[in-house]
Amino acid sequence: MWKGESVDTTGEQTRPEAEQVAGTQTITRALAVLGVLRDAEDDVGVTELARALGLHTSTTHRILRALASARYVVQNSQTERYRLGREALLLGRAASRALGFDAALPLLEQLAETTGESVNLSVRDNDDAVVVLRVESAHPLRFIQPVGTRIPLYCTSTGKALLAFGGDLHAELAKLGELTRLTPDTLTSPRELLADLEQTRERGYSVNNGERIPGVCGVAAPVPGEVGLAMGAVAVQGPEVRMPADRIPELGELVVQTATAVTATIPSGYWI
Repeated sequence: MWKGESVDTTGEQTRPEAEQVAGTQTITRALAVLGVLRDAEDDVGVTELARALGLHTSTTHRILRALASARYVVQNSQTERYRLGREALLLGRAASRALGFDAALPLLEQLAETTGESVNLSVRDNDDAVVVLRVESAHPLRFIQPVGTRIPLYCTSTGKALLAFGGDLHAELAKLGELTRLTPDTLTSPRELLADLEQTRERGYSVNNGERIPGVCGVAAPVPGEVGLAMGAVAVQGPEVRMPADRIPELGELVVQTATAVTATIPSGYWI
């Protein structure tokens, strides 16, 4: 009998379902640990990780030891806390090349040079958008948003572009739940947000004018996928003083052109 197999009452050898689930569970938990470390702003301890994931400390420690052995995480010898390691970096670099992000970066750099403002490429992750590429403005006064930043969908140009071109608008709004007012200009009424998203669809780009952060304006367009839905969004962001209302149509046209060009850098058949 092979190791890990069991014998049922008829004498036939079977592979227990519990073993398959357990193996999958271990992988899922390891990926969850990496996800927490990815989003953390600083090193994370075993107890914090265990609490965040709802795991026993001993289980979390075993997972960390395995990941550290493979160099996907590293431990600070003085504090005994963890962060992502070398292999995680190399994996991310390889994914950036394979998914076309390296090829997309020059397009974002050109848009930043043309507009004079900061530019990013973001993808959707459940109820947030995550910045995956960023080019900062050369102006001393600029809006900074590092790679890895998670941003809400309903009150940002990036998020509204993803919502407007993400499928059924009513279904998207229903998933958002209650909308928190972050500034006096935040749209918290589902009816108002629906109208804004419909307008975004009509003109091809979204606009955020101080809805998340006072004085910060954004214009974004979807990166269209093969099925017509947005698989990402390109946004131009800057202070309102440099992005007045009469400049928005020009920025909208430029960001739509760039977002369309980015699509060509993504390998066919993949969804970023």
